[in-house]
Amino acid sequence: MAGNFKRRQSNITPLNPAIAREIKKSERANLEAAKHYRKAHARREKKILLFGGLIAMIFVVQLLIGQVKLHAANQELTNTQDRLEKVQKTNTDLTADTKRLKDATYLQQLLRDKYGYSKQGELVYNLPSDNN
Repeated sequence: MAGNFKRRQSNITPLNPAIAREIKKSERANLEAAKHYRKAHARREKKILLFGGLIAMIFVVQLLIGQVKLHAANQELTNTQDRLEKVQKTNTDLTADTKRLKDATYLQQLLRDKYGYSKQGELVYNLPSDNN
């Protein structure tokens, strides 16, 4: 059985020393290139984040300005609606006064109370008021 074993030849052959040196040089160059690319990538990433942050800040400022303008417009709308309600109430009161002024008995009462008019032959007594 010992005679059946042949010595196997290895698939690995020693490198030429010049080729080994070139491989070592290229490994060092590859490491330096990888280091350079990592630094460049980090710089690029910082620039992108800075630019993205700047754009986000612009959008946030625009949003805040829009919110302030919206709040001011809502406040103006509320004030205008309040004024409209007051004017409508005044208009309703004036319309009611106009209708009452067309009534002869109300008009007579108003002239007597406010302006001191009286009918012919009527005596008017002015009594002191209790507002003192």
